[in-house]
Amino acid sequence: MAQDRGSLNGLEALLGEDEGGFLGAEAGDALDFQDFEDESFNEAEGNYFDLEAEDFSADGYDFEDEFTMEAEGDQFLGSVWKAAKKAAKVVAPIAKKFAPQIGTVIGGALGGPAGAAIGGKLGSVVRSLEAEDEGETEDEMNAMIRVPAIDDQLSEAMAVAASKAPVSDALALGSAITITISSRAPLAVKTVTPVLAKASADVARRLASTNDPRARTLIRTLPTIQRRTIATLTRKAQTGKPVTPRTAIRVMAKQANRTLTNPNTIAKALAGNVAKKRQIDRRAVARAERFY
Repeated sequence: MAQDRGSLNGLEALLGEDEGGFLGAEAGDALDFQDFEDESFNEAEGNYFDLEAEDFSADGYDFEDEFTMEAEGDQFLGSVWKAAKKAAKVVAPIAKKFAPQIGTVIGGALGGPAGAAIGGKLGSVVRSLEAEDEGETEDEMNAMIRVPAIDDQLSEAMAVAASKAPVSDALALGSAITITISSRAPLAVKTVTPVLAKASADVARRLASTNDPRARTLIRTLPTIQRRTIATLTRKAQTGKPVTPRTAIRVMAKQANRTLTNPNTIAKALAGNVAKKRQIDRRAVARAERFY
């Protein structure tokens, strides 16, 4: 448990939010930041980097082009990825356990027999949705989407806030994440945003209501799940396929399952969350400094 706490707190340290960490420290415990004590972070302005394309190529968005992020140097990126992989190992078991429950929660946002069928199907036969004849092609499931950088970063910042917030606030932030990511989606996709926003809110509430801090950490994967969901629905709309509330919920349930049952995908989601949250923080500081 101490090792798990150290890994998760190490990720928090990169955010500059290590007080208490994910799991907090018991009285007299020292937080374990040994993985970062030899790291030096380059804070120079004007230095940019791209996340590795091979690491993020299937995440529903294009880091190599649209999401070039301001760097704290190559060591920062390496440290983020190292910490995120360690944190993913800690949260992966609880993520796999929660995946069927999250599918049921997502299906419940649709309501009625259709929602129960989608949620129940994911809850009882998780893999069946992946092979479902009626549904999405691999091209659609791996579609990429361009989200304005500020919206992308803001959604990640809200996920961080939701992971620490009271349940009622986590619910509201979960909904806002989806609305933010879908702000420039095609009209056909925007019509199903309300049901996706409700599903995202319900997932955030479910994860925030648990006493296990690892489950709260998984709220940070919501932007990844929703980017992938919006990307798939956008590809459908672009090819003339109908985008209905039932389709939207089915796609989100699949993308949630793909994310939560894959430790590597969890690590990528956490790494992106850390880097983008840090970037929007620095942007806010830069704007505030203009008034001095």
